[in-house]
Amino acid sequence: MTDAASERETEGDAHAIPRDPAAAAQSRSGRLRLAAEFAAIYVAAPVAMAALTRDGSVSRWDLPVYFAGLTAVAVALLVLTRGFSWRRLVNSPLVADWRALIAYTALAVGGLVLLKYWQAPEGLFAMPRYSPDLWQRIILLYPILSVLPQALIYRALFFGRYRALFPGLWTAIVVNAAVFGLAHLFYMNPYAVGLSALGGLAFAWAHAAKDSFWFANLLHAISGWTLFTVGLGRYFYHGAI
Repeated sequence: MTDAASERETEGDAHAIPRDPAAAAQSRSGRLRLAAEFAAIYVAAPVAMAALTRDGSVSRWDLPVYFAGLTAVAVALLVLTRGFSWRRLVNSPLVADWRALIAYTALAVGGLVLLKYWQAPEGLFAMPRYSPDLWQRIILLYPILSVLPQALIYRALFFGRYRALFPGLWTAIVVNAAVFGLAHLFYMNPYAVGLSALGGLAFAWAHAAKDSFWFANLLHAISGWTLFTVGLGRYFYHGAI
């Protein structure tokens, strides 16, 4: 074999065999660790909480504690995540796409009104009609107490730390929507899981494709406000479990 042929063979092998096996092993172990973290946070934790809720081992007052703890874990992991930028997260625009905002709002409001009308028309707009004080408190506090913690766990942490586990952006968005639906399993009804997964597609797209933490939160807040206003909020309220 000539020296030139030997050199070409060596160059070809370099693409198939890592030059530093120790670095490759470390990369594989790091990926496995991230996958284990992902499974624990986004699969095991919500499934366990749903199981405990079902058999009565946890009360409705345990759920805010659960989400507070999960939010603290998310923040701690983001602090430890190399390359994650809190400044970029906080400085993202509130409205990254006006046309998408208008289209999503129309679709969400129209779709949820029709769903409630089909399901139980007598309950349409029940909360603002019969419990206006509670409805006003929800409108005010929902973005802070519900949207923001979920955004840190299910979008900032998911895409900031575990995005590399998925081969493409849309694969990550679809998986994110699925685990966001799973996060609502403890409400023990298909509406909470299904609607959360559908909304989760839009929230994940706004966060990842539009690169805007606040735009995703705005879409999420609009969804929650609409759910409670039209009369579907009972499926997302732990007191109704």
